[in-house]
Amino acid sequence: MSEVLDFYQQQAEAGFSKTPWIAELQAKGLHELANSGFPSRHDEDWKYTLVDALLQERFVSQKNSASTVEGILDPALPQGLRLIIQNGQVFPEKKGLNNLLPAGVLIQALHAAMEQHADLIKPYLGKLLRHEHGFQALNTAMLHCGVLVYLPAGVCVEEPIVLSHWQDQNNQAIHSRHLIIAEEGSQATIIEDYRGAEGCTYFSNTVTEVYAAAKAKLVHYKLQREGKAAYHIGQLAVRQAFASEFENHSLSLGGKLVRSDVSLGLQEEKARCLLNGIYVPTEGQHIDHHTTIHHLVPNCESLQDYKGVLKGRARAVFNGKVIVAKGAQHTQANQQNKNLLLSSQAEIDTKPQLEIFADDVICTHGATVGQLDEEALFYLATRGIDRQEASNYLIHAFAADNLRLVPDRSLADWMAILLNEQLR
Repeated sequence: MSEVLDFYQQQAEAGFSKTPWIAELQAKGLHELANSGFPSRHDEDWKYTLVDALLQERFVSQKNSASTVEGILDPALPQGLRLIIQNGQVFPEKKGLNNLLPAGVLIQALHAAMEQHADLIKPYLGKLLRHEHGFQALNTAMLHCGVLVYLPAGVCVEEPIVLSHWQDQNNQAIHSRHLIIAEEGSQATIIEDYRGAEGCTYFSNTVTEVYAAAKAKLVHYKLQREGKAAYHIGQLAVRQAFASEFENHSLSLGGKLVRSDVSLGLQEEKARCLLNGIYVPTEGQHIDHHTTIHHLVPNCESLQDYKGVLKGRARAVFNGKVIVAKGAQHTQANQQNKNLLLSSQAEIDTKPQLEIFADDVICTHGATVGQLDEEALFYLATRGIDRQEASNYLIHAFAADNLRLVPDRSLADWMAILLNEQLR
């Protein structure tokens, strides 16, 4: 382990910024990486997810300049304000993106924003995320690549903001950091899409920090469609103020080893959040979701609904945690995780958790693991529907409730198509 730490520490130190406040943030990340190291099965939150294969790869952080971005953006992605993050480099889909934005809105590469808007960024960057393991600390130590999205008070961005990630370089690590600041009463939809070349072994280590001020409304999507030989470690850290609303809709399909963490703090009353996820690992894939929602004050609501469909020798992990602080009365928190195993070799470890330190709350949690209903398959067979088609109907019905939670119906329909393609 010490050799691995030395390898990444040397990379991080070589990339330290010449700007003092950024270098200080990077040095703090490096210090925490040295103290915590990378997670192992001795860590409770990682006992079902081994990262040994990832650490043996020795990924190199590269800054490749792309000669063209044509053909990289998936045409099926929603039209809107679209940026391409290709091998760590940020490109707007079209020139003149800033001219299309409402007054005061900023969407730009993070490295440029840190130089041009330091006073705006300093109160948030690195402050919304608390490092819980070495990969997050490494992301901070490697701080450079990413995007700033800033929404001034009262501004509504009608078109979705799309951050489309692409990697096609073997042995490459991209440590991306996105910062989303939504001022009071602002609204936006943000889509993060992660893809890469099939057969290419690379590493995506990504962190998104979100601050939702009073009465702000954010709808956030994460579509994880990495190449099947890729590694993906992702963190979403959100802090919500009075009466803010935050939704996260995730679809996780790709990657060899995937870990997605969500940490969400309801810091002022009447804040509401929704975490809605579908994960579909197939042969040889491992997908791990860990979520934590902190109810810190009274009168807040949260809903978590995750479903998994596992095929072949697939492995998945779900650990959803709700923590209700002392004095956080009138909390409403609901959580469920349901899983469908399509083969006897598929395996899921699920652990919903509630930690409640208040006495006037409504909190529920549950988890189920099952297989396709043979009676339903037989019934459909009697109607002339073959087993594969019948299975697809039942799987779609299983995921339908989660897809109905997606507010954009065209995007929900596309997510259903991606799910079906994954199970072919």
